[in-house]
Formats: sequence, C-alpha cells, structure tokens
Amino acid sequence: MLFPDIIWILLFMLSVDSFLWRAGDARLRKRRLSSLWRLLWGLFMGAQVLYVLIALILPWEIRSSRTHVPLAYHTQAYIWHLIVLPMVLVAVVGRWMIRRWRRQRAIFSAPVSNKSSSEAAPAGPSRRQMLATAAMALPPLASATLAARAVTQLREMRVRHFDLRLSALPRELDGMTITQVTDLHIGRFLHADRLPQIVEKVNSLESDFLVFTGDLIDLSMDDLPLGIDFLRKLKAPSGFAICEGNHDLVEDRGEFERAMKSADLPLLLSSTVSYAFRGRRVQFLGLPWNNFDEGQFEAMQFLRPQIDPQAFPIVLAHHPHGFDAAAQAGLPLTLSGHTHGGQLMLNEKLGAGAVRFRYISGLYQKAQSSLLVCNGIGNWFPLRANAPAELLHITLRSGGLT
Repeated sequence: MLFPDIIWILLFMLSVDSFLWRAGDARLRKRRLSSLWRLLWGLFMGAQVLYVLIALILPWEIRSSRTHVPLAYHTQAYIWHLIVLPMVLVAVVGRWMIRRWRRQRAIFSAPVSNKSSSEAAPAGPSRRQMLATAAMALPPLASATLAARAVTQLREMRVRHFDLRLSALPRELDGMTITQVTDLHIGRFLHADRLPQIVEKVNSLESDFLVFTGDLIDLSMDDLPLGIDFLRKLKAPSGFAICEGNHDLVEDRGEFERAMKSADLPLLLSSTVSYAFRGRRVQFLGLPWNNFDEGQFEAMQFLRPQIDPQAFPIVLAHHPHGFDAAAQAGLPLTLSGHTHGGQLMLNEKLGAGAVRFRYISGLYQKAQSSLLVCNGIGNWFPLRANAPAELLHITLRSGGLT
C-alpha cells in the first residue's frame, strides 16, 4: 500500500521522466544525429519510466528485500530521481528563463538580417550542436557513475571506537563496553546475504552490552522475520536493549511492535529494562519514535518515574533530538541513530544532515550528559558521502567528561 503523498510524488516523477524522454528525443532528431544516440537516450529514460511504473503498480517489488529488481537498478533509479533529476530540472528551467530574457532583449537590439531565407542548411550537425548533445549525455553518465560507486559502497562498514568518560559512572562499571547497532534497513539495499557478515562483526567485538537503536527494516513487514532472526543471533553476555525507528513503523506500527514482543526481544516502548553487572545495575530506557521535540519531552516525562535511582541509566532514542530531553532530565548517556551520519556531507558540519539535525554523527556533550550518534549500517538511500556506515564500540570510563 502506498500513501497518497507518495503516489503524487511518483506521478510527478513519471511526468518529468516522460517529458524529458520526448524532449530529448526531439532535440536529437532535430540535430540530425545518428539513430544510436536516440536509442541510447530512449533506453536510459525508458528504464527510469519503467522503475516508477513498477513502484506504482507493484510497490512490493520496490519496498522489500525479496524483490526481483536488481540492486544496481534500484540504486541507479534512486540516484537519478533524488539527485540528478532535480539538478536537471533546475538547469532546464534556468536555461529557459535565460533564453526568454535574451529573446526579449533581441526584439529591441537585434540588427536586421540580410541573410537569404533560401540559404542551404549545413549538411550535418554543427560543432555547437555536438557540444549540446554531449551535454545531454552528462546527466545519465553522472547517474550511472554515482550508482556504480554506491553499489560497491553498500558493503562497506567500519567499527568506530569511543572511550567515553562519564562523571556519573560508578567505579564498579569502569571499562564496561557497549556495541551499538542501528539503522540496518533490511530491504531494497540490504538483503539477507549481508546479515551473516554483520552478525559476525558484532559478535567479534565481545561487548558486555548490546543495543539496537531502530530501523531494523526499511519499509516492508515481509522483511521483519529476517530482522528478528538477525537480532536473535547477536551475542550480548550481560544485556540487550532495543528501541524502535521510524522505518520500522511505516507499514504497520502495531504489528511491528507485537511481532517484536512475541519474539521475546527487549523492545522498549516508553519502558525500561535493568541488568545486574559487577554488583551494580545498568538500566536502559527506550524512547518511542517521535519526530518532534515536544513529543520527545513528553515521552521523557512518562519515563522519568521509571528511573531506578540505584542503577546507571542509558537512554535509547532513535532520533538524536531526544538527547535534549534526556539532558534536561539529568541522564548521563543517550545513544541514537537515524541520521546516517548526514548521508551526504561535505565535511563534519556542512551537508544534507546539517539541514535536518542538530546532532549528526559522533559525540555531543551538554552539562554532565553525553550523546553518541551512530551512522548506522544500512540505507534508505544508497549513496553516502563523508558519512561511512558503521558500528559503535563504546568503552565507558568513570570520571569527568571527555
């Protein structure tokens, strides 16, 4: 099932793709270029139109990891429609506005031409026409090049280590380790064949605790059995805790939460779980998904009475803006995901992530509270720039903030 706003977006993409296909073919035909150019253009644009039609008519083929659509096709179509096509539209509209302005100026300034109307046209395409045609090839080439890089990048993953010093950490817990896994997005860009490698990497870290901070699946509930099987294979000697992410809830929030609970997995929905460790207790508090700051503070108000004053508390919040509510409550550590490290970044502060998030990747501190934001492993959009896929391995130290 597709939401109405998604249907309108897809119809818009279909209209623009069809328009560019026809306009490009007419331009190539007008410039008397070989039929090969027109064939290549038609094959490329036809592939984009076909992908949108599949998304409209057979949406499960686009949403699930059990798709028959090749990964490279998914990747290229996403990059075309979400990066290259908007740039093409800006260029087309800009060119049209410049040409219109020049035409209006020419009405008053152009000299009278004495060229005979019967003068023969050149026999073949001019140099200018050839350059313009080459420019038409740039968007498809850019789309294909970025897609090729994205496909290889989808299997890349690093382990990012943090030694984090916290003044509220009891000395008995000094050296406690946590592995954070987040944003797996099992679906279009992460299939079942990737999961054993990730399980092996997580378990090799041999951390005391394991947390999963949301977006187990990308869109389709059909992928949830794979996700549950993945979580069950992870080793957590001292304790495990999970919070939900926005993608987990796209198709059926209630069914996702019921299935996770039925699988006896520690999904925290405005709830907590505590574990004994080295003679102390460690408590994990799970914030439910909320995209608004007000909702984060309201959820924290619901959680506060559940805080065990004798335990060391750790907040799990898929959205990193939950950190503000946790810091206001005086909680020492929050673990988040959701941002994908900003996905497309020029550097640590400039890029797509900076437009949407106050906290993008890595360590943030406020008073005596700390936040770690993990870039995550999977993707809803296949290309990353300066935001590598990752696991976090966290070692907690008692003492002042560092």
